[in-house]
Amino acid sequence: MHLSDRERRILAEIELDLRRSDPAFARRIDALSAATRRKGLRAGGSRREIAGLLAAVAVLTTVMVFVVILAGHAAPPPPGPQLPPVSQVENPLDEHRQ
Repeated sequence: MHLSDRERRILAEIELDLRRSDPAFARRIDALSAATRRKGLRAGGSRREIAGLLAAVAVLTTVMVFVVILAGHAAPPPPGPQLPPVSQVENPLDEHRQ
């Protein structure tokens, strides 16, 4: 968010008034700001969080693969017309050869 020069000046005056009226509050805010900078807070998670997320994705993917594989073997083929064995099928070309 971009602030105009006037807005920055107003915020600086408010901060200065707060620091003068409540020095203990100003020290707490300064300590919190310093701790945040030291810790290096960022948008991403810690290594432990990322590793946990990757492990969860791997487990869910494995479960899904097993479900798909087992679902393919569980259902019998749908009923359809019964075809005769290949040895009993007449070949129309055999009649013309004789």
